[in-house]
Amino acid sequence: MIEIIISTRLVILTKKYALKIPFDKRGFLQGKNEAYIWSKYKHTGWFAPLLWQFLGIVCQRRCHEVDDFDLFMVLDIKENIKEFDFLNCDLFNQYNWGLYLGKQVLLDYGINERISKMY
Repeated sequence: MIEIIISTRLVILTKKYALKIPFDKRGFLQGKNEAYIWSKYKHTGWFAPLLWQFLGIVCQRRCHEVDDFDLFMVLDIKENIKEFDFLNCDLFNQYNWGLYLGKQVLLDYGINERISKMY
């Protein structure tokens, strides 16, 4: 079964992968920023695995949906990763979280302060 979600990017969800295709400049920048965040912070285990990024298009491992997310994890991320320490950060959105190998991870981590002000 394939699911499709639309925001600043078209997100195609298959059984194993999430493919994010940008619609506009914001979506393009989010894809580029996800690659940057993944390369810099993948060791933390806080983020859904990014397999590749090309021209703002992102392919990640598919994660399971969660009913709730860990508020303390959000606070940890905001405190320890300077790129997420801003007011309009959407880490508090339940739909940006998933389960990967039994652990909660952030699915949509391409936003930064500059991109958030483009909305």
